[in-house]
Amino acid sequence: MHNMCIRPTPEELENFGTPDFTIYNAGQFPCNRYTHYMTSSTSIDLNLARREMVILGTQYAGEMKKGLFSVMHYLMPMRQILSLHSGCNMGKDGDVALFFGLSGTGKTTLSTDHNRYLIGDDEHCWSDNGVSNIEGGCYAKCIDLSREKEPDIWNAIKFGT
Repeated sequence: MHNMCIRPTPEELENFGTPDFTIYNAGQFPCNRYTHYMTSSTSIDLNLARREMVILGTQYAGEMKKGLFSVMHYLMPMRQILSLHSGCNMGKDGDVALFFGLSGTGKTTLSTDHNRYLIGDDEHCWSDNGVSNIEGGCYAKCIDLSREKEPDIWNAIKFGT
């Protein structure tokens, strides 16, 4: 998560206070699948009242990312903000485009247009003040990635380009 979200500056950390939300990730430790209602050794549990998430039995970093996205689906509407599973970019004149779809449906490819500014490729908030990226960047999947089909993404992940 350290490189998936926007990090506070050293100055912001001096007066940071208490975190809004805490993730306990014990991904190498399996949960007890014999616990009542448990059918797997993997468990992602979210307690909105305590603002905590516990992850057991999986080392997939996406569980933290998607877990916080679930939290945003709960918190943002209370602030009149819509959270969206979308790619997003902006034209040079300030026009914004959102690309909706499930994971693996092309949001990253569509949002990374070299003629437009990338806002983000997966999770956004939309309010009367505009669109913002929930994450701290773009996290393109590299499975079956090719220079021919997605040259901008290909070039972005290659050292020296």
